[in-house]
Amino acid sequence: MEYVNKVLVREVRKNAKPLFLVIVLMLCIVGFDVLSPWPFKLLIDNVLGGETIGNGTPFAFLHTLFPTPYLLGFFAVFIYFMSTFAHALTEYLKSVFSKKVIKDITAEFSKEAFKSLQTIAIGFFSKQKIGDYIYRLGYDVSALGEMLEEGFLPLITSSLYLIFTISIMLFIDVNLTLLSLGALPFLAGGLYAFNTRIARATQRSEFYNSVAFSFIEDTLNHLKIIQAFSQEKRKTQAFERRIETSLRNETVAYRLDFLLSLIVGAIISISYSLVILYGIHAVFSGELSTGLLVVFILYLDNLTNPTLSIIYAVTAMRTSYVKISRMEDFFSTRSHLDYHKGKVLALTGKDIRFEHVTLILREKKKVLDDVSFTIEAGKRTVIFGTSGSGKTSIANLILRFIDEPTSGRVIIGGTPIEEYDIPTLRNAIAYVPQEITLFDDTVHNNIVFGNEHHSKVQMRLAAKLAAATEFIKKLPDEYEFRVGESGNFLSGGQRQRLMVARAFMKQDAEILLFDEAFAALDVKSRQTVLQNLLTFSKGKTAVLISNVFDVIDAAENIIVLHAGKLLYSGPSSRLPKEISLYKMMAESEKDESK
Repeated sequence: MEYVNKVLVREVRKNAKPLFLVIVLMLCIVGFDVLSPWPFKLLIDNVLGGETIGNGTPFAFLHTLFPTPYLLGFFAVFIYFMSTFAHALTEYLKSVFSKKVIKDITAEFSKEAFKSLQTIAIGFFSKQKIGDYIYRLGYDVSALGEMLEEGFLPLITSSLYLIFTISIMLFIDVNLTLLSLGALPFLAGGLYAFNTRIARATQRSEFYNSVAFSFIEDTLNHLKIIQAFSQEKRKTQAFERRIETSLRNETVAYRLDFLLSLIVGAIISISYSLVILYGIHAVFSGELSTGLLVVFILYLDNLTNPTLSIIYAVTAMRTSYVKISRMEDFFSTRSHLDYHKGKVLALTGKDIRFEHVTLILREKKKVLDDVSFTIEAGKRTVIFGTSGSGKTSIANLILRFIDEPTSGRVIIGGTPIEEYDIPTLRNAIAYVPQEITLFDDTVHNNIVFGNEHHSKVQMRLAAKLAAATEFIKKLPDEYEFRVGESGNFLSGGQRQRLMVARAFMKQDAEILLFDEAFAALDVKSRQTVLQNLLTFSKGKTAVLISNVFDVIDAAENIIVLHAGKLLYSGPSSRLPKEISLYKMMAESEKDESK
C-alpha cells in the first residue's frame, strides 16, 4: 500500500481547506448536540417541578432574566428549538460540503488511477485479467469515498461527541458515568473479535466479484465463438458458479456484521438497564434531581451512539482500505516503467542491434535464445519465423513493452535502449501491431490517433497510402463513420488498412515497425500498400514482421527465426539454400494442425 498511500495523502492535501471547513461544521454540530438536552432539565426541575435555580449553579443568571416558571419554560423551549434548527442547518451544510469534497477527492483518485493504468508495463499487464482492472477502476476506487464518508469523518465526529459527552456526564454524576463506561470494554472486545473476520470475508468477496467481472468480459470478447459452438448453456452454468461463490462470501461478511450488531445491542440493553436502575435509586435518595437523571439518560445515547459509530467507522475504514489496497498495482513501480528515467531525448541513429539477447517470460518459457543480429539503418528488413519463434517479442523489446531482455542488450543507433526517454523512443517509431487495435470511434479519429497536429490532407494521404480510400468512400459518413468496438463494423482487411494508415500518419518516424500488417490484406491491396511503403520508407529503417512472401520479396534483408533461435540474418539474396522458407511454413502449418 506504499504507493496508494502516497496518492491518497496527496489528494487529501489538495483538498485540505474544504476538509477543514467540513471538520469545523462537524464541531458546530457536536456543540449543538451537547447543548440540546439541557432545556429538558430546566423544564422538568425548574418549570414543571417548581424548583428554584440555585445561586451556585451555572444557570443562576436565568432566575434574574426569567423570574416566573412560565417565562423560563418559553426560554427553554426556544433554546431547544434554536439548537435543533441550528443542528439541522449545520448538518445540511456539512452534508453538502462533505459530499462535494469526497466526490472531488474520489474523482481525482480515479483520474490518477486511470492515468497510471495507461503506463503499466505491457509485460506486467498481460499477466492480469482485463476485467479485473475494469472492476477495480470502476468499483474499488469508490471505496475511497466510502472510507471518508462512512469512516474518517464519522470517526472524527463520534470521537468529539464521546469526549464532550463523558466530560458532561462526569459533571452530572461520577458514579453513573463510571457505570456507563463499564460497557465500553465489552463493545471494544466485540469489535476486536469480529472486525478482522469481517475484513477477510470482504476481501474474499471483492476477489470473487472481480473474478465474475473478468468472466463477463472474457465472455463478451468471445461471444461469436460461444454462439458458433452452441456453448451458451455451459458458459451460463460457469457464470452461475462464480456468482454463487461471490454471494457465499458476501453472505459470510453480512452475517458477521449482523451478529456484531446483535451482540452490541445486547451489551447496550444491559448497560442501559443498570444505569437507569442506579439513577432511580440516586433520585429517591436525593443525590440527583429528576431533571438531571433525564438529561443523563439523554447523554447516555450520546455516549453509546458515538461509541457504536466509532466501531462501525473503524470497520468501514478497514473494509474500504481492503478494497483500496487492490489499487496498488495501478501505482506500484514494480508494475510500471519509469518513462523518463532515460536521459537520451533524440534517436542517435536508426540501426537496431540485438546482442546475445535471451528472453524468458512467465512460466520460465524461453522466447528468445542468445539471438544476435543487426537491422541496418535506412533499409527494409523482414523478420520471418514460424509460430512461436519470437518475432513479436522482438517488436516488444524494441518498443520497450518488455522493459529489458533477461540477458543481452538491445541497442538503437549505438545507444542502449534503456538509456532513451521512453516517449522519445516510441515517438520515433511508426508501429502496426499484430492484433486489431481500433477504437470505437470514427475512421478519421482512428487514423490520426497519436498525431494531434495533423491536416486533412495528411490524413487523406495516409488513407490513400494504406489503400483504404476506396472502401472508406463507400461507408456511410465516410471518414466520420464509427467503426465499432475493435472495428467490428469493418472487415479484417479494412481494419488492417486503417491501422497501416495510422502508421503512415507518423511521417516523421525514423523507424517503421509492422507486425504482421499484411496478413489480412487481399493481393491487390497488399501490392498497393507495399509499393507505397517503398516510397514512404525511403531514408527510414523498416522492420516488417511477416511470413507473407510478397513482403519478403520486397525486403532487402531478412532475419529468420525458429523456436527462439536465429537461423539467418543478412541480405535476402544470400539466404542459404538449406533454409527453405516454404518448407518451414509447411512444417509449421502441419504442426499446428496436429
